[in-house]
Amino acid sequence: MVAKVECVRDADGVAVLRASGVLCGPAGLGALESRIAECLADDRTIGVVLASGADGSFPGDLDLAWLAEAQQGPREALAAFVDAASALAARIDVAAKPFAAAIAGDAHGPALELALACHRRIGARGASYSLGFTALRLGLPPMLGTSPRLAARIGAEKALQLLGDATALTPAAALKAGLLDELVPADAVLASAARWVVLAAARRAQRPADAATAASLRRVPEAALEAAVRACVEVVRGPVAQDLVRTLGLSVSAANRLASRPAGVETRTFERVGVLGAGLMGSGIALVCARAGMQVTLIDTSIEAAQRGLDALAKQESSGVASGRLDAAESQSTLERIRPTSRYEDLAGVDIVVEAVFEDRTVKATATKRAEAAAGPHALFATNTSTLPITGLAEASARPAQFIGLHFFSPVPRMPLLEIIRGRQTSGPTLAHAMDFSRAIGKTPIVVNDSRGFYTTRVVMAYQAEAFDMLAQGADPEVIEAGGVASGMPVPPLALSDAVALDLIHQINLQAARDLGEAYAFTPGYEMVGRMVEQQGRKGKKTGQGFYDYAADGSRSLWPKLRPFAAGERSVAMSIADARDRLLAVQALETVRCLEEGVITDPSQCDVGAILGWGFAPWTGGPLSWIDRMGVAACLARCESLSARYGSARLQPPRSLRELGARGGSIYATTWPLG
Repeated sequence: MVAKVECVRDADGVAVLRASGVLCGPAGLGALESRIAECLADDRTIGVVLASGADGSFPGDLDLAWLAEAQQGPREALAAFVDAASALAARIDVAAKPFAAAIAGDAHGPALELALACHRRIGARGASYSLGFTALRLGLPPMLGTSPRLAARIGAEKALQLLGDATALTPAAALKAGLLDELVPADAVLASAARWVVLAAARRAQRPADAATAASLRRVPEAALEAAVRACVEVVRGPVAQDLVRTLGLSVSAANRLASRPAGVETRTFERVGVLGAGLMGSGIALVCARAGMQVTLIDTSIEAAQRGLDALAKQESSGVASGRLDAAESQSTLERIRPTSRYEDLAGVDIVVEAVFEDRTVKATATKRAEAAAGPHALFATNTSTLPITGLAEASARPAQFIGLHFFSPVPRMPLLEIIRGRQTSGPTLAHAMDFSRAIGKTPIVVNDSRGFYTTRVVMAYQAEAFDMLAQGADPEVIEAGGVASGMPVPPLALSDAVALDLIHQINLQAARDLGEAYAFTPGYEMVGRMVEQQGRKGKKTGQGFYDYAADGSRSLWPKLRPFAAGERSVAMSIADARDRLLAVQALETVRCLEEGVITDPSQCDVGAILGWGFAPWTGGPLSWIDRMGVAACLARCESLSARYGSARLQPPRSLRELGARGGSIYATTWPLG
C-alpha cells in the first residue's frame, strides 16, 4: 500500500491529517514528515489534528517487511531512520502550534509513540480498539525517543512500568494509565480534538510566555534522545529482535492473512454457530464466536448445564466491564447472541458445529451423529480435541470430507492460536473454510496433518515428560523448575503439569497404551506420575495436591516427599543450565520430528504455534529459530552431550537434523519434509 497523508484545513485553520498506508518505515515517515512540515510553515494553519485513517488505525504502525530487511542491513541506515523518527516526534512535541491526536482505532507501538508526542490525546469511548507498547512483543524498544519524553512528563517510575508492558490496553485503561487525556463518544472524537486545538492556539497567542515555558519543559535534552536512539538501534539489530520480528511479526501476519489457504475456494462467511458442550472450553468458544457477531447455539446434556455455562460467561463479562476492559453495551450484546439449550434440533441451519464435549471417543461419536443429523448437509463439523486423532473421530461422521479438527487453547478468549488439524478425508474446501472461520473469530491459525497429539500437544508433552524423567532419575525438583524459568518458559514444567491435571495426563497415557498396545511403553517418568495419581491421589492443582501443595491463600510449595517418592534412593546432580537446555532441546527436537514426519511442513508455522500456543520461550523466536540461531552443528553437539550425560532418548537428534548438519544449512532454508 502506498503511503498517503491527506490534509484538510477547516474554517478555524485546524489542519486534520488522515493517514492511509502510512507505516513506520522510510516511505511512511517521509509522507507524514512532509505534511507536518507544510502545516508548521503555513500561516493559515493554527494547529494540527493527527487522526485515525480510513482503516481505523492511528498512523505509525510498523512496516515489518522493511524492518526485517533493515535489521540485516548496515547499522547506519537503521540508525538514520530511528534518528529521523525521533526527530519528527520531537518536532511535534515542541511545536509552537498545538497538536492533538484523535484516536478511534488501534494505536500500537510507534503509532502510540506518535500520539504521545502530541500535546493532547482524545480517544473514542468503547472497547473495540486498544493502545499499548505492543512492539515489545517483537523485542523492540520505543523507537521515537519516547522513553525520556514520557519519563519527563509522568515520572520515571510510572513511565518505566508502562514502557515495560506489552499489554494492549482498552481505552478506559489507557485513560487511567495516562496514555489518553480524555474519552468522548466515537462520533465526537474529531470535533473534540479540533475544538481543543482552536482553544489551545488561542491560549498560546494570548499568553506567549506560558507557551514558551511549557515548550521548554517538554523539550527533552539532546543527550537523552541520542542515548535512546543508540540503545534502540542496538536492540533492534540484536538476535532476539530479529527472531521475534520474523516469527511474531512476519510469520503471524502471514498466518492471519491465510497465506497457506487452499487456492480457488470461495470464501465462506459464518453467521450461525453450534457449540456442543458448555464447559470451560465450549463456553469459551461460544463467547469468541458471539464477540465476532455470530449467533451461537450452546448445547449441553440439560438446559440447566447449558445455562450454567452461559451464567459463567456472564460473570466473566461482568468482571471485565467492572475493570474497564470491556464495554457494558457490547458485552450485553455479546451475551444476548448465545442461546443455551439441550435440544440438538436447535442446530438446524447452523454454518458450523464445534464439538467440545468430554475427551472420550464414544461420547464424541454420539455427539457427532446427533449434531450432523440436526445441522443439515452444508454445515462443517469441527471437533475440539488436544490428542485424539481426527481421522479416527471422523469415522462417526456421515460426511468425513466436512469433518476437521479445531484445537482451541485455554482460556479460549485470551489465547490467540487455533491449531487446525486436517484428517485423511478432510477436503480442501473444508480446510479453506475452517481457516475462514479462524479469521472470522480473530484467531491465528496453523495447519497440521493428523497424528496423535498433533503438533502442539505432542511438543508440550515432551517438555513435561522430560521433567518427569528428570524427577525419576533423582534430580532436584527445585533445579528442574529453575531450569524452566531460566529457559524463558511462562510456567515451569512441574507447575504446568499440575495446572493441566496429573490425572488427565495419566488418562491420556492409559488411552495411548490401549490404542497402541505393545508398541507403547511407559517411561519411568510417566510410571511415576501414574503412581502419584493412583497411590497418593495427587491429581494436580485442581485438588490442591500434585507436584506442589497448594494453600488456601493461593501460595504453593513443592511436595516435601516428592524427590524420594519419585526416585527412591537414586540421585543425580544437574545444573540449572543443563536443566534449562534439556527442557528447550526436547521441545526443539520434537518439533523437528514433526517436520520430519510431515505432521507440519512450514517452519514458520511451527514457531508461531509454539509461542502463541504454549508460550515457548519467546526470546528464542520459537524452537526452530532457537536451533538456527545456535547453528545446527552446535545444537547437535549440545543435544548429544546432554543425552549421553543423562541417558535421555528424547535428546537424541532425529535423522533429518543429523542429515541437515552433515550437508550444512538451516531449518528455515530447507524444504520439509526433508528429501
